[in-house]
Amino acid sequence: MTNKLLIVDDEVAILRALSRVLTRAGYQVFKANSGEEALSIMLQQVCQVVISDFRMPTMNGAELLAAIKAQYPETMCMILSGYTDFNSVVALINSGTAFRFLQKPWDEQTLFTEVKEAFSTFHSRAHQQQVNLLMSNTAEALVELHPNGQLGRVNGVAKQLFDFTQNHILLSDMFPYCTDNGVSALFEDDLHTITMQNRQGKNVELHFKLATDNSRFFELHFVNKNDDAVSNRKPLAAFLDKNELLSSVDGLIKSNTHFAMIAIHLKNYSYWTDMMGLPESTALFDEITSTMLSQSKQFNASLSFLSDEHFVLLLDNYKSELDLHKQLTDFIEPFNTSRFSDKSVHVEFVITYCIAHEDGDNAQQLLNNVLMSNRLYRSSHTHFFMRYDAAMIEQKRNQLLISKALFHAVENDELFLHYQPKFDLNKGKICSCEVLLRWNHPELGNVSPGVFIPIAEQEGQIIELGYWVIESACKAISSWTQKGIHLDKVAINVSGKQLSQVDFIPRVEALLSGFDIDMTKLEFELTESWLVDNLEESAEKLTRLKNAGISIAMDDFGTGYSSLSYLSKLPIDVLKIDRSLITDIVHNVNTQSMVGSVTRMAHDLGMQVVVEGVEQIDQIKLLEKLKCDVIQGFIIARPQAEDHFTALISNADVSIASVMGKI
Repeated sequence: MTNKLLIVDDEVAILRALSRVLTRAGYQVFKANSGEEALSIMLQQVCQVVISDFRMPTMNGAELLAAIKAQYPETMCMILSGYTDFNSVVALINSGTAFRFLQKPWDEQTLFTEVKEAFSTFHSRAHQQQVNLLMSNTAEALVELHPNGQLGRVNGVAKQLFDFTQNHILLSDMFPYCTDNGVSALFEDDLHTITMQNRQGKNVELHFKLATDNSRFFELHFVNKNDDAVSNRKPLAAFLDKNELLSSVDGLIKSNTHFAMIAIHLKNYSYWTDMMGLPESTALFDEITSTMLSQSKQFNASLSFLSDEHFVLLLDNYKSELDLHKQLTDFIEPFNTSRFSDKSVHVEFVITYCIAHEDGDNAQQLLNNVLMSNRLYRSSHTHFFMRYDAAMIEQKRNQLLISKALFHAVENDELFLHYQPKFDLNKGKICSCEVLLRWNHPELGNVSPGVFIPIAEQEGQIIELGYWVIESACKAISSWTQKGIHLDKVAINVSGKQLSQVDFIPRVEALLSGFDIDMTKLEFELTESWLVDNLEESAEKLTRLKNAGISIAMDDFGTGYSSLSYLSKLPIDVLKIDRSLITDIVHNVNTQSMVGSVTRMAHDLGMQVVVEGVEQIDQIKLLEKLKCDVIQGFIIARPQAEDHFTALISNADVSIASVMGKI
């Protein structure tokens, strides 16, 4: 197998240097200068090892490697970056996404050593996967033999046909006439078949099947077929293979049988391999598969083992969907017992299911659907049995489409800004605004920020989108200033993910240095949840921003935290009370008391109070009475395009005047 290596870096000189060095070392090297190009190459040439820079525009190394791991979990991913990114990379390594961290500038010998180790680990894991499939999917008797004559793995067929027990440690325990020379003969390069006599005097052929670094696997057959005491081999085989599974499903469909196809993914096996080592994790895998087979026989169910620790179970003897859940609970019950906890492991499964014919009309469609839903739930923490949901799959497809399109939204000039006015209750006029991102895609149309912002947060595009918003807002402020339009504040939403980037402050400083604007006009809004979850990091970075003159606002205040002690630990200038806290303020005395208390506390801490989501005259009256400072909401004005917004704040606005005149 050719060792294929993909290098990803946005600096052409680094790509050339690495390619030259690693090609000379004997690897087939592919180059990409962006995350998008790397994913495109992986579709054509699945590389065993990927080395990526960490800091790249549009899609950084963390986001790229996460995407690669999701699609190609067996690929070994490495980060090559400067030491300043070390803390960010640690999380990647701890999560299992990255195999190694290589530092720029690289040491050539260290590079060779780490790349060689990555390929070695890949081939070792791939070989182990091949062994697992061989041991689980064959209907024949298989044994593993080490060069010293010691037996390794023995599958269920061999145990039953040849009476292997735990007392059989050496090959000579089964074949007493097997000498050291006989064992050596089994490891000769040109060996295909050898015959030995067992303790019962029966001749047994050992056919070579597979070699590993330190063992060989052999298939056992009686020379005299009548010596095979078990005529029906297939029930002894550990699992159906994929073709047999599909054939069984087709048979059930043709007979109009009501049945469920269940995908069971062994979620944490690769973690055991890393932490316990191959021999112990292999033995554990054998015990798990043996238990799975035993359970399937007890439930009179068909069981298949596919690649990547995926099992597929067919159940057709349940009365209702509730009964199916009960049977699945009973099926995995043995894995909660002490024999697994004694090994200090917790066997964790992701279990999804499809019901014929509702969730698929043919075998392949059912299998595709149940495996797709299993992959979707693999990263979740749910412990329920989740049924395939066509609507959810379609939603996920749309999310993937949106995610892909977002990577090109800036370069394709699809983004634009809207501005929502804020009304100062003390001054009696509009003195500030909030900048809001909007997106119009040529095929998707106007995509709601409620849809694309969470996707961008999750997939990582929010970082570059955020910088685009800051730059575009600064351009607008500069243009307004030249036209004689002045606002006290222009609020810009900043993602916590963006703030957490190690280069956030320098990039913002570099970006703002290109504009001749008053920094005190800028206000960065961050959500309460992110600020509190990252209190120490938040305080340090926000202090640097505040020292540059930028105001800091805490957005969505009151949506999830009961303790207010953290407010004194953060350099907050503005407290934004979430709309959910004022929906019933007109009729609820407790809500009025709470908002009044929060306002007094904020003022005592030197903070201004902004209330969002204001939509009623009576709400404005109460908020003014409670001494709130600024309000925003549809009753004042909706978010609007720049030309409408500048017209609004440049002229006396009749609608706002009429609204405020009723107070």
